[in-house]
Amino acid sequence: MGLAFSQIDDAVLLTQETLIKRGAFIDMQTNLQDFVAVREMWKGRQKKFAGGEDWQFAVQMDHNHSAKSVALFETDGSAVTDTMVMGKVSPRHVNAHYIYDLREPDFQRGGTSIVDLVQTRYSGMIVSLYTLLEQLLWSKPTDSTNIKDPAGIPFWIIKNSSLGFNAENPSGFAAGRANIDSGTYGRWANYSGSYAAVAKEDLIRKMRKASRMTNFRSPLTHAVPDLSAIGNGIYTNDAVLGLLEEELEKQNMNLGNDIASKDGATVFKGTPVVYVPYLDADTQNPVYMIDWRYMAIGVMEGWENNTTAPYMVPDKHNVRRVDVDCTLNMVCTDLRRQAVFYKP
Repeated sequence: MGLAFSQIDDAVLLTQETLIKRGAFIDMQTNLQDFVAVREMWKGRQKKFAGGEDWQFAVQMDHNHSAKSVALFETDGSAVTDTMVMGKVSPRHVNAHYIYDLREPDFQRGGTSIVDLVQTRYSGMIVSLYTLLEQLLWSKPTDSTNIKDPAGIPFWIIKNSSLGFNAENPSGFAAGRANIDSGTYGRWANYSGSYAAVAKEDLIRKMRKASRMTNFRSPLTHAVPDLSAIGNGIYTNDAVLGLLEEELEKQNMNLGNDIASKDGATVFKGTPVVYVPYLDADTQNPVYMIDWRYMAIGVMEGWENNTTAPYMVPDKHNVRRVDVDCTLNMVCTDLRRQAVFYKP
């Protein structure tokens, strides 16, 4: 015996968030082998902010240059130097949904049929959301007129062929990252450089240099707006990781009988090098070296994964819709801790 229409919505509401664990099906919804941004950032590196206003953080860009050698009875000099700059990041909004018709045959069968149908609809919505997040978090909005898309990692960590800290703003964003102009504040810059070969004397040597150059330590002990307690991460595509694995094999004399013994075991200074399928489309073969203490996905508290109850679609009284909404953006509070290398 089928369920009454009034009962179907309640059944959906009660089962949609737990039904993924029930049943079995082969998931071929996307071409991505892994959702690294979702798994490593969205689920593990969130920083919750209250309210929907711009999220702000303070950066002291310089000392006051007052220190000097002095003589006895020398006249003091005094000047006020404003060294503080406020960074701000605007939250962005992402939505996904699914719909169903109360008259669909599965709903009339009730029980397991409802769970099975809603399972596939809910799964399709969540995978759609995660697919978009993967794209957005590994991408940069075209320019500042785009007020919808979050600013992903390539927005914050800019590629530049000159080895070192390059004071520049992202293309199309004259005000700079977090509304701080790198042209005015030269220290508001990430480390970058290009490479010709994935070899110890080229890319690996530059990565080693970058790990030293980005390891800043203040002479003072003071509170720091850490975004998480998690340390570093290194991310690249298949082309680069495959060559790094071969470099790793060269330095090991006893590899045994496994011809791919170092696959999945590539580590740089204790940090695993992670394969990002989405970066396979980047023909410049980037290597991102990220300090997660100063970079995270900012989410508005209560809106990191807000799923609605079923509601009627206008002008379709027998059709129901379920939405999931997220308010987020990528936040970086210290660009000098971040690095990227690429092959032009």
